[in-house]
Amino acid sequence: MSVSRKGSETWAVRIFFALTFIVFTGVFPYIASINNPNENVRVYMTMALVEKHTFKIDDIVARHGWTNDMAKVPENPKTMTGEPHLYSVKAPAVSYAGVPVYWAFTKLAPRFGHELPTIASSPEDKAWWLRNTIWALRLFTIQLPCFVFLVWFERYLRTVSQDVVLRLAAVAAAGLGTNYLAYAMMFASHAPFACAAFASFGIITGERARFPDWKQRRLSRAFLAGFFAGLATLLEYHALPVSVALAAYALTSFWRPTRLVTFGVGASLNALGLMYFQWKCFGSPLTPGHKFSETEAFRNILSTGLFGISAPKMIAFEGITINVGFGFFGTSPFMWLGLLALPLGVVWLRRDTKFGRNLRDANLGWLLIMGLLFVTVSAAINWRAGWAIGPRYLGAAPPFFAFGAVCALEHVAGASRGRRVLVRSVAGGLAAASVLQSGLVSMVYNTLPEAFTRPLAQFAIPMARVGFVPHHLGELFGWDSPRFFYFVVGCLFLAGVLAALWPQGDRVREWAARLVLTAAVFVVGIRPALSAPGPDDMICTTGNHCDDLDWGVRFFPSIWEPKERDPLPALREKAQKPGDHPCMWLKLARLEQILGWKAEAESDTARAHGTSPSICN
Repeated sequence: MSVSRKGSETWAVRIFFALTFIVFTGVFPYIASINNPNENVRVYMTMALVEKHTFKIDDIVARHGWTNDMAKVPENPKTMTGEPHLYSVKAPAVSYAGVPVYWAFTKLAPRFGHELPTIASSPEDKAWWLRNTIWALRLFTIQLPCFVFLVWFERYLRTVSQDVVLRLAAVAAAGLGTNYLAYAMMFASHAPFACAAFASFGIITGERARFPDWKQRRLSRAFLAGFFAGLATLLEYHALPVSVALAAYALTSFWRPTRLVTFGVGASLNALGLMYFQWKCFGSPLTPGHKFSETEAFRNILSTGLFGISAPKMIAFEGITINVGFGFFGTSPFMWLGLLALPLGVVWLRRDTKFGRNLRDANLGWLLIMGLLFVTVSAAINWRAGWAIGPRYLGAAPPFFAFGAVCALEHVAGASRGRRVLVRSVAGGLAAASVLQSGLVSMVYNTLPEAFTRPLAQFAIPMARVGFVPHHLGELFGWDSPRFFYFVVGCLFLAGVLAALWPQGDRVREWAARLVLTAAVFVVGIRPALSAPGPDDMICTTGNHCDDLDWGVRFFPSIWEPKERDPLPALREKAQKPGDHPCMWLKLARLEQILGWKAEAESDTARAHGTSPSICN
């Protein structure tokens, strides 16, 4: 059946992406004292490339302070002699990409009264420079490209479904309802890894669909597919198995020698970029910097097995998949729908049409690629990856599973209006649950310790309710109020609701049924995130407060940025003024109760001398 009404569909897509654009550009989660070393070390390398034209980050570390994820390498790494220097231990693609942005920043910032700091500069000047450098690098190198990828992804999904509800639900779930959003707001590689890996897969699959005759498949697409496959590893070292799997998938499409060579040329450009970095920093084009890790614990881990990869572990596999606070499916229930591609792939085996065969091959292809990634991550010794949002090593997974979900749900719906109502409801409800569960957490702060086994209930909702919200775009225009953050959160929720409930081609009774079913599915999907954690939910791998929730709920308010977001000191000061202020004490106690500060809440409630909260209201 046809479910497309072009005018309505166009408006749905435009409004959805307008809301999504605000989400992707509106907030800046940043706390200098604990900012993710994955980001810091990449920023330092970009600074060194622009300022000093070198990979060595010694001078940047001296100016802005120590960070983790560095390699300490002797002047001659082959003989282990000479003065040691500091380098980034991360794959270099993100740092490379930041060079033109940071170069422009160094030219523009002095026009606004901020000169490039030196070691002798004031702490305030150095802090301003680092914070705003990171903001610029995030926005132009990561956030905007990751947003553009979602726009392309929605258009790509049109090749398998004309149902705008299924497409937008999938895009909302992948882009706003997984840790893709968290890492799209960080100068790191996890979200770009998703963009590069799926772009390669999508180009290969698209050529197979457009040109059933392999002789007609274009050189330009072979080059781009190879380029993005290679870029995945230039972004993330552990993406190597994915790049290899994408190359194997490409062999099924680009049989002609000229196409295969062109694919290889595209991939080789990124391989050369990686090998040059490793040669200049670590003495050999084939040696990553992990064995030189400055932190002894990391050096030991990454020197075990194959760069920290050993045998797959069941506890790791369960953790990265079904754990409610950390797992891929546990934090984004929509992604379960992607697994429907596996049984439905068997059904497609019996299809006689070229479209059906291509879709079957594409789904079997991405399932094998993702299966390899999941096994690789579960074999990593440091599989939990420390402080993170969700399983960050599975950064490539969201668009693949969203694609599989759309393929499967479109196949189930077929020409039946009743089945289409059902699949839209399931997709919309689970997408909305994913957006609330992972999206809000990502916007409040994008790196959390293992103590939070229910990040939404234990961290994001309490912090946002009390007023501990991050930097936001309004600050650039002098609007320091937290209200702009709540506006951006409203856009996040509206994008999820629009994707779930847009009435594309529905009759009134069908839309009413969808509304009820979507709400029911949403409740089922979000319930685990709001449930009380059990003893088996904690998977403690760091040993650093990872099982101390009380420490976690006190730590973040104590170091929050910007400081003006903290309402508690001012409220306590008002309550302590001469005179009797029971309502102030009750308000303070209520905020402390929300944060989980039980002892303080009880003490301040007692200072209200039995005053009823109804009187204060």
